[in-house]
Amino acid sequence: MGCVYTLRLRLAKNTLLVLLLLGLNFASAQVGLSSNEGRLLDLLNQERVRNGLPKLEWNYQLAEAARAHTGLLVKHNALSHQFPGESVLGDRIGATGLRFDVAAENVAAGGFVEDVHKGLMDSPQHRANILNPKYNSIGLAILSREDELWVTEDFANALPSFSEGQFRDAVIAAFRKKREASRIASIVVNVNDHLHDLACSESNDAQQVLQGLPGATTLIIFTSSVPEKLSPSMEKAAADKSAHRLEIGVCFKPGKEHGYGSFRILAALYP
Repeated sequence: MGCVYTLRLRLAKNTLLVLLLLGLNFASAQVGLSSNEGRLLDLLNQERVRNGLPKLEWNYQLAEAARAHTGLLVKHNALSHQFPGESVLGDRIGATGLRFDVAAENVAAGGFVEDVHKGLMDSPQHRANILNPKYNSIGLAILSREDELWVTEDFANALPSFSEGQFRDAVIAAFRKKREASRIASIVVNVNDHLHDLACSESNDAQQVLQGLPGATTLIIFTSSVPEKLSPSMEKAAADKSAHRLEIGVCFKPGKEHGYGSFRILAALYP
């Protein structure tokens, strides 16, 4: 996770912010930007372009996380990256379903969008977040309280989106490709709902799981954020000529330990 910082800017008079939400279904449509939010996004991307960096893509899931946090800034009338009872940044973004590997957050308060942006750019830490080449996406939110704008900018390197089924099929394809490269006969592959449920659990006891899989000789447990990147154990299994059947279960399992873009895979081999 990237470093996160706070910034307090000078109070100035301003009109109340009006939130204009374009579209009602946030799960399938981009969250609409208010005029202030659109202006701040433009200013951020102008800085990126001036510094030879690609523009940040608007991400409605990051905006969802930013909007929830900005509501807390206003509620507490204070700047913070984590209020009592609130999850850490990674968990907040992960809860939206976004797959990502790095993220950071800027928070600020001020009277005008231009003042807020200038203050952030004048702060080395905030400037580093805005101009960090690792990030490709942004979501931001601005709310107003007593003529002051409260701002959250959430940055991330968003990874390609996969459903569990899509990720599982890509893992299977990578496994088959490894076997073909080794000139080993094709293998029967079955989706196993029980292994899926175990992949979604906290179980890491391979021997115990094997006892519930009559005939299975090997169980592989690993996590991956890139389906084509098989674990060493999975690559070894792909080269096993004695294996003739593979049972597999895949669960989207984001978290601090393995990253917020990770899927957990359980694969059982049968002779």
